[in-house]
Amino acid sequence: MEGETLDGRYQLGEELGRGGHGVVYRATDNQTGATVAVKLVRHAVKSDPQYAARLLREAESLKALWGTSVVQVHAYGEDENGTVYMVMELLEGESFEQHLRELESFGDRLSAYAMLTMLDPVARALHTAHTMGIIHRDVKPANIFVVGPEAGGGVRLMDFGLAKIIGAEGLTAAGMIAGSPSYIAPEMWRSEPFDHRADVYAFGAVVFRALAGHPPFTVASHVDMFLAATTAPRPKLSPLRPELSPEIDAWVERALAVRPEERYPYITTLWNELIRIMMNGSSPSAERVRAAFRLP
Repeated sequence: MEGETLDGRYQLGEELGRGGHGVVYRATDNQTGATVAVKLVRHAVKSDPQYAARLLREAESLKALWGTSVVQVHAYGEDENGTVYMVMELLEGESFEQHLRELESFGDRLSAYAMLTMLDPVARALHTAHTMGIIHRDVKPANIFVVGPEAGGGVRLMDFGLAKIIGAEGLTAAGMIAGSPSYIAPEMWRSEPFDHRADVYAFGAVVFRALAGHPPFTVASHVDMFLAATTAPRPKLSPLRPELSPEIDAWVERALAVRPEERYPYITTLWNELIRIMMNGSSPSAERVRAAFRLP
């Protein structure tokens, strides 16, 4: 569709990426002259109304969270040709996953201070989403975007395409597991009822990945991942990061608890406890945490 004009306004440019159901293009808003990103439902799946409904639900979730660190949505809808679309801010930079891999390629990892600084806006956005009854369901490093300094810096939480809105009709078929294996909560692996604590688990796994250099469980197959997530002992961070307070292992145990009722009940309780633990570390990074962060 490169070169076409969508809904008489958005002229599509180069393709930026695609997933199983959607394609994202760089585009020009002919009314304002702004460069934006446009996400479309792929033609191959357009005949299935579920995918169009999912894109529109994603747009509604992002619009409801305007003002947080989620990617900003400018418009969404369906044009006269039946193309379902969402117009978003164009992000320049790299995913958090790419950022971590680049560090790790040099044998390095994020400091406690850098991790807290980068993920604090994400924690706040997830808390706001949960208070509004929105569960992301696919929190992972690849869905966190690090905006380049030349584009203003900061981070964005992206891809609410799997979001569950409390009280709304479900869009995931019974028995289907939504999310990315390394970050899926145990109750979702078991196809059990879940709530916002599934995001608490996933966000805890993102923190573990950032500090350890790998996800909580590194196994070869989905079956092994299911068994690890639902039955294996929780991993320890202290052997990998001895400069952190030994309390970090108890934090991991609770953040990644198999049973939701044994997990941190909210993103805020998980995050504030993590900040407190990072303040108790024995490195220059801990000193920066103590200077920069305040607990309620």
